[in-house]
Amino acid sequence: MKIAFTVIRRLLLWGNVLLAVGLMLSYFIPFTNPTSFWLGGFAGLPFPFFWLACIFFIPLWIVYRRKYWLISVIAAAVTLGGVFSTWGIHLFGGSNANSNTSFTVMTYNCSSMGIKGYKEVPEVRKRMYEELKKASPDVLCLQEFYTNTNPDKPDNLDSIRKELNYPHHYFVRSLIHWDTWHYGTVIFSRFPIIDTTRVKLFEVSKGPGTEDLIAASLIIKGDTVRIMSAHLVSYKLQQDDYQTVASAEVHKAHGLLYKMRRTFKLRSEQAHIIRNEIDRSKHPLIVVGDFNDVPVSYTYRTIRGDLQDAFLEQGSGFGRTFSAISPTLRIDYILPDKFFTVEEFSIYRRRGFEHFPIMARLSINRKD
Repeated sequence: MKIAFTVIRRLLLWGNVLLAVGLMLSYFIPFTNPTSFWLGGFAGLPFPFFWLACIFFIPLWIVYRRKYWLISVIAAAVTLGGVFSTWGIHLFGGSNANSNTSFTVMTYNCSSMGIKGYKEVPEVRKRMYEELKKASPDVLCLQEFYTNTNPDKPDNLDSIRKELNYPHHYFVRSLIHWDTWHYGTVIFSRFPIIDTTRVKLFEVSKGPGTEDLIAASLIIKGDTVRIMSAHLVSYKLQQDDYQTVASAEVHKAHGLLYKMRRTFKLRSEQAHIIRNEIDRSKHPLIVVGDFNDVPVSYTYRTIRGDLQDAFLEQGSGFGRTFSAISPTLRIDYILPDKFFTVEEFSIYRRRGFEHFPIMARLSINRKD
């Protein structure tokens, strides 16, 4: 019996040590550019699981009256930066009152407005319109947007403009099919748009139909505010890839890993292009979009810099914004600079959505 107890204790000890090392690697490796070290792209994905598992060992060792609990405590403490960028701790939602300089911004990868295999799914489109009307944001940024100029097809651009009362918009087409099917990125606004910019990202990603970074300067409550909306290159996973992840079939994983490895490098290059545009901005700035990467990642750190993260300011939990694969995938963001106060943050989860819309209520911090 004593021998069995000793074996179990040693297995637990080495398991704890390996887990602590894995946790620290998961946190620190993403500081490295995946262009030079591609494993950095994978490292941050398991971070939440590693951290929670490490915490599990602390009471276990305390019960056994062993000082081995220090292993997990040290690893968890060293990686607290990842915790603070992964979890929101505002359990009761927004705590700030709606001020006279408040306005709302929503970002949503709308997955081509519910188009599946070039076939429209009216029920999904209907649910999308319901959520957009419920939220009714002052500024609405949509990635993977789809509209059609064929009179027999849904003209989503015109419908959203009219039904949600947006007198201003900026739409950049990244792909056109059959002359009337238009795909791209759009910013709808109830505030005047005085300037727009389009920055090419597809030359980096080397993929047809990849969306550009778009930006618009708006007059909001008397101030000029710059909104940037981005959709970084995705893994372009197909249904077979999701099944490979779910089934953990090793012999099928090589192709999936190659696809992800290539994407990490491309996305880091795009992140630097966006960072350059952020640094050039002369106005109060809000960066939104689908970054296709988690908070513990080189992509997120590069783009965010010293910007705020609206979810971390007023959200709670994991903040999941992508419905597939894992409940920890927060890949859509609203990042305002310090010119704004984040008053409230919301996620609009609805069955059938691939991504979930997120919205922040912001207020302008005026010095006068």
